[in-house]
Amino acid sequence: MVMAPPELAAIEKNSWLGYFAALMLHTYIAYTCAMHLSPWLVFHWFRWVMPILDASASAPAADWYLQHFALMTFLPALVVGYVNVARFLPNVIRTFMHEDHHSIATWAWIFPTLVLSYRMLEYHAPSSVLLGSSMTAMKYFFDIVKAMPTLQDPFASDPIRAWAQMSVTAPFYAGLTYSLGALASKYRAVEKLFTFEKHDETMPAHDDPGV
Repeated sequence: MVMAPPELAAIEKNSWLGYFAALMLHTYIAYTCAMHLSPWLVFHWFRWVMPILDASASAPAADWYLQHFALMTFLPALVVGYVNVARFLPNVIRTFMHEDHHSIATWAWIFPTLVLSYRMLEYHAPSSVLLGSSMTAMKYFFDIVKAMPTLQDPFASDPIRAWAQMSVTAPFYAGLTYSLGALASKYRAVEKLFTFEKHDETMPAHDDPGV
């Protein structure tokens, strides 16, 4: 049996550790986009921007966020994935995580998808008496509630289901779009879309067949 040299084994170990660290970093960023950045953007828009614009909302900030759940989860994660904040890390860290060659950000969907799959498989019955007995796992996680329970109205919706959607469904959405943004960044989609190259309009000269 041929044994790998110790130096080669150490390099391979560091390589796998780097890939794992990169995957955990991008997974963490995707979760942060879903559970913190998206709500933060909505609440700060309602608190700071709308008063300046003298605009009124048809629903409270929390309810508006839930009513636009997919959009407000997709867009921030897509932008952050395209920017790829890992590129701003020190060179030694980027080299260790192989971010200087090809980003692992395109695989940020893996862990949120596994978590969602596990939660859907273990789902058997409603977690609250507020839900009907015919609630399926697909509806439980993807039919987003439209109102956030509050102290004034704790029965506006099921708080357990609302939390499951914010902590399981939202990271799944964010993981997919974060990875899509990273893939688009890899192929420089925005630059190619908005860059118009000038083509040479001069026709190539052809040899005169009669010569």
